[in-house]
Amino acid sequence: MEKLLNRAKEIQIIFFDIDDTLRVKDTGFMPASMPQIFAALREKGILTGIATGRNLFGVVPEIRALNPDFFVTANGAYVVDKLDQIIYQHALPTTVVSELVAWLEASSSEYAFYGADEVVASAWSDTMRAAIAPIYGQLPVNPDYYLTHDIYQMESLSEHDDQLVLPEKLADKVRMVRWHPHSSDIVPMTGSKAEGVRQVLDKLGLSAANVMNFGDELNDVELFDLGGLSVAMKVSHPKILEMADYITDTVENDGIEKALKALNIL
Repeated sequence: MEKLLNRAKEIQIIFFDIDDTLRVKDTGFMPASMPQIFAALREKGILTGIATGRNLFGVVPEIRALNPDFFVTANGAYVVDKLDQIIYQHALPTTVVSELVAWLEASSSEYAFYGADEVVASAWSDTMRAAIAPIYGQLPVNPDYYLTHDIYQMESLSEHDDQLVLPEKLADKVRMVRWHPHSSDIVPMTGSKAEGVRQVLDKLGLSAANVMNFGDELNDVELFDLGGLSVAMKVSHPKILEMADYITDTVENDGIEKALKALNIL
């Protein structure tokens, strides 16, 4: 523990996942203490950021109200500061999106497009509703959305999502990250929350040793591998629990506050 406390002294910025980290995905519950925690971090001169698989559209008002300094969204593909100034963006090439659409349709899979601040579905079925509605509500439907908008991430959605395998012509361009039994994020091959966080660190002149991360799912793997201090929520995926420097309690039991106090950040 002494080594962790010494490393914690180097922390200058903290990134938080949203779902089941800051806020319970299925119920929307967020501890009443969170605004005070973010305010206390600001008073100590510690910057804050959101690092999420959601895009800006999915950063709900109560998260915005915490006034974080940075938003790393769409698994690192679209990054802005608190003034909505773009720090980094990496859209998928339209040719790649077109190939993905053709493959997903041939695989009897629905899909969703992530624009900068909009999520659009190929259809609105029971499978789509079960996976997406708890996060975004009902989505607009437009399978041709990608023809007129930049796409930063896609999602596959089907009852057989765990059986989908990228064709060879796409496997070196994008990768799939499971986040739901019926859905996977489809992101650029080098895309991850870690890449978005690196862009912020470079802008600030900070190193990985200065960053602390809170997360719970497989799209946090690269971020936990980045360096600094990584804190997993108690309900995290087993791989995240294995990678974590520190494991804290659940959202409902004030896990973030407990970890920040245990590590002498607050």
